[in-house]
Amino acid sequence: MRFHPIVVGALYPGIARSLRADILATQALSGTAYPICTSHVVAGDGVVTDVLNVPTDTVSAQLEHVFNTRTPTSAKVGIIGATPSVGRVFDHLESLDGPVVYDLTVSGPSGEDVLGPNGLEAITERLEEPDLVTTRRTDAALVAGMEIPSLDDAQVAAQRIAQQGARNVLIRCGKLPTHFYEQNASPPDYALDLFFDGDDFALFEAPYIQNLEAHHGASSGLLLPLLHNLQSGMDLEPALQKAKGRVSEALRAFQQPESEDTDASFFQTLEEEPTMAEMQE
Repeated sequence: MRFHPIVVGALYPGIARSLRADILATQALSGTAYPICTSHVVAGDGVVTDVLNVPTDTVSAQLEHVFNTRTPTSAKVGIIGATPSVGRVFDHLESLDGPVVYDLTVSGPSGEDVLGPNGLEAITERLEEPDLVTTRRTDAALVAGMEIPSLDDAQVAAQRIAQQGARNVLIRCGKLPTHFYEQNASPPDYALDLFFDGDDFALFEAPYIQNLEAHHGASSGLLLPLLHNLQSGMDLEPALQKAKGRVSEALRAFQQPESEDTDASFFQTLEEEPTMAEMQE
């Protein structure tokens, strides 16, 4: 099966984040990504130096070129940049015959603002179009208009995002107390991903990894395998379970002290299919 996803996102010079991470993750799955650059972001290690959005007409031209010269099979949308680019990106993707995963990103891990003025309003007008809308907990709080100090709150936030149009929602919660009244207690030593399909919730747990923010590309390591699984015909929940097992194994390699190039180790390990036992951990 060909895996030729369009990957829409920002270029982070020198960091395996956003576009570069999407490309490496696609290569680990024996695919070829078609990158669409929406922004040039100079940020990392908690320092933000510059954010320059690509003009909307240039974003549109990139997409038009890909559709005219290639045959993309799916799409993963990340940072969109300038507010007018939101409509252009999703307008082009309407002609795509394949799944679309939208990693809704308002701000970057170093605090960089990657969404233009009124961008959130423009995004919520198109939330019904992707097969899945996923976001980090910090961005989910902005979209839902509430704080998310517990898993109980994350469920409410997922419902609010669904009410804004998203058909399926995945909030990458990280380490989080289960109930709002447990906020002062130590949360379970697990990273949590909360999935909501409009009716039911599903919770995916994985061992919590210390200093994960120092590693780049983890979200791409989850979402590109997920997109690959969806393209192969899997339903969302089992596709997510399989992708979660795969990225969890890759992140274990990142923890190994003998690994000098952690980014390379992560994406090399991503090439390996997890066993059924690993997927169920």
